[in-house]
Amino acid sequence: MMLARLLSQIQPDYVQINEDMAYKAHSMISPQMTKRFLLPVWKRWNAQLDAARGIRGPVKALDSDGYVAELIPLWIQAGFNTTFPIEVAAGNDIVAFRRQYGAQIAYIGGLDKRALAEGGAALHAEVMRVVPPLFAHGGFLPACDHGVPPDISWQNFVEYSRLLAQLSGWF
Repeated sequence: MMLARLLSQIQPDYVQINEDMAYKAHSMISPQMTKRFLLPVWKRWNAQLDAARGIRGPVKALDSDGYVAELIPLWIQAGFNTTFPIEVAAGNDIVAFRRQYGAQIAYIGGLDKRALAEGGAALHAEVMRVVPPLFAHGGFLPACDHGVPPDISWQNFVEYSRLLAQLSGWF
């Protein structure tokens, strides 16, 4: 009801649902319970969002920390078209997800903050592991998997930014 009232007044370009529904090794509730209790609501919300925008609905992002591999198929089924932060420390592999789900869902994040903090060869290897294969197919915004923590030095952040700029063709 509230979403319908809101959508009668605006047409959003981006909607973000923050669920944080997974621990480091698995979801907080089973995929079966997610399907039973959350999927119908998510489908209803996403249908309303799509109807409000017509054929090209808004970006509908679902934010969840933890290991999300068992939840991504349900998010796709619900109509979400983007997810983040794709936490590497929880065992998520954004490159494998792209191979498995193709262009059904876009990703933001997926770069291991620990490698960025280490810098040098570790930083370079992580960026090269993730960015080229995902850039090749689109639907990806490279980012540290949880913002940029304070243990990433300015020097490492500049190194990371330069490498992204080179890979994206900015320079």
